[in-house]
Amino acid sequence: MSALHRWRSSLSTWKRPLAISIAATLLYSTAMFVYSVLPSTNVSISGTLWHALALSTGFGLVTIGIPVFLWLRYDIRSPGVLLVGILVFWHVLVYIPPIGSGQGDSPGFLFVFVWAPIYLVAYILLATIEHRLRGRNLFASFSTP
Repeated sequence: MSALHRWRSSLSTWKRPLAISIAATLLYSTAMFVYSVLPSTNVSISGTLWHALALSTGFGLVTIGIPVFLWLRYDIRSPGVLLVGILVFWHVLVYIPPIGSGQGDSPGFLFVFVWAPIYLVAYILLATIEHRLRGRNLFASFSTP
């Protein structure tokens, strides 16, 4: 019976970080759609709105949800630092003329979402390196509340 209690208590420690990471993803996806419908931008969504929402949420969960979840649940910060770097690069630095064209040819949202598989590999590598450097046992953290 105590094993069941440990399993349930570890399950409750997943709920809050998972909910926050999903909320952050949905917030970012919503910001993308709000930006897309502004008349001053020349951004249009091709296909149906539901397909665009599903794709942006899926890619957003990889790009934004995973680092937030790792930071909150396992206290692994390096993917979160990379996420901040990605967002700063694609939303700020790309508009500065030495790096980008300064004209904003395409919105940063596109590159935040499209490169999600590459970001996933980078998150896994950074989390593994941080985990090894800290000398933590990941499997032990599953059973602790």
